[in-house]
Amino acid sequence: MTALSLLQTKSPMYSSFQLPLAALFLFLVSWSAPAAAAERFDAKDKAAIETIIHDYLVENPEVLVKAFETLERRQEVAKLAETQAAVEKHRKAIYDDPGDYVAGNPDGDVTLVEFFDYQCGYCKRSFKPLMDFVEKDGNIRLVLKEFPILGPNSLLATKAAIAAKKQGRYFDMHRALYEHKGELDEDTIMAIASDAGLDMARLKKDMGEPAIQDQVSRTYRLAEQLGVDGTPAFVAGGTMYPGAVDEARLEGMIQQARGS
Repeated sequence: MTALSLLQTKSPMYSSFQLPLAALFLFLVSWSAPAAAAERFDAKDKAAIETIIHDYLVENPEVLVKAFETLERRQEVAKLAETQAAVEKHRKAIYDDPGDYVAGNPDGDVTLVEFFDYQCGYCKRSFKPLMDFVEKDGNIRLVLKEFPILGPNSLLATKAAIAAKKQGRYFDMHRALYEHKGELDEDTIMAIASDAGLDMARLKKDMGEPAIQDQVSRTYRLAEQLGVDGTPAFVAGGTMYPGAVDEARLEGMIQQARGS
């Protein structure tokens, strides 16, 4: 019995339930092994099979929906595994770069890492929920990774924040930049620094140090290795979490990182 006659048979053995399965089988065969299928079926057979498959999928579109959903889940699982492997490979650069500022509890039982840009609206939206959550929890080590990807003014703001660390005022500058309403430019960044009580002459000098650009370059390379292409992005417990956060999402991230 040929494949086409099997599809067309009316015997009880090949019920209306099995007909779709056979059609889908041939559909998959045609995708996975088109050369073999071409050898088995002549032009008339293939045309008939394509008609049967077409009609079945038109009448049962949920089959395609389920197939795409399954494919999407498999891709997500594969991507997660790939990201977790990258996080494990680069864990020292992620968690223990000496240039990164550590907020929260330096001896916390879980480390949360944030890649951010001061001009990113989603980062700004996440700032207060993040800091409130870290303070409320009391046992989170928060690593802040300057990742200026939204233009020269983002880079300038990052340099000002890192330079402020030399005056012991990193987090004051960090908070002030985040809480600023509106766009950032050089004059605005310098005004924010002045209002934060920084020694401006020293700040401007320190901003030009090559070590600051080196730190930013390290973060760029790390982000590329991890597949981080936007802000904010978080790492906790070996898992990457792109996008903005609120209290509920943070709770889920930290619970998973703690294994609870």
